[in-house]
Amino acid sequence: MHCPFCRHNDSKVVDSRTTDDGTAIRRRRQCTECGRRFSTLETTSISVIKRSGVTEPFDRQNIVNGVRKACQVAR
Repeated sequence: MHCPFCRHNDSKVVDSRTTDDGTAIRRRRQCTECGRRFSTLETTSISVIKRSGVTEPFDRQNIVNGVRKACQVAR
């Protein structure tokens, strides 16, 4: 994580807590070079890499549809 003040590329985490809805982590960091503190908000995103190499966002409904199709009885 780059310091927004001096652009040094090293910092240490001073405090870490999840947001109220639990979808992100708020971290309080301190730059090891200038000593100033700053906050970051870290979130995750899940991506799927297709066989063709295309990357797209994860969609739960695609999994549900695939399982339903796999469980159908062939007639």
